[in-house]
Amino acid sequence: MQDVIRMLCVGLIHGDLSEFNVLVDQVGPVIIDLPQAVNAAGNNNAKAMLERDVRNMTNYYGQFAPELLKTQCAKEIWKLYEKGDLKPDTKLTGIIEVDTRPANVDSVMQEIKAAFEEQEERLQRLQDD
Repeated sequence: MQDVIRMLCVGLIHGDLSEFNVLVDQVGPVIIDLPQAVNAAGNNNAKAMLERDVRNMTNYYGQFAPELLKTQCAKEIWKLYEKGDLKPDTKLTGIIEVDTRPANVDSVMQEIKAAFEEQEERLQRLQDD
């Protein structure tokens, strides 16, 4: 997980991480097979890709350390990344508070309506000019 964090700190997500892409020797693990790595900030699927990578690693290593299966590391990593608080040496807890409040759909619809009206006004001004 620390290598996943380090990669994300420089803006990369492996995108196809599994136990087959991790070599381990006396020095420790090394992630390989990076041609499909994506820019986290520039890919709409970055969060889902990170979640899949972390899930793959958690499921595999959870066979040997079952306590890993109860963690929510992907959500924790992504939340820290979004807030700008993810650092290469971040230690994960595996625990995250999930906001279970329902989304305020009316507020979102008001924002969409305001943006639409603003665009309509902009187009009208262009036609008038």
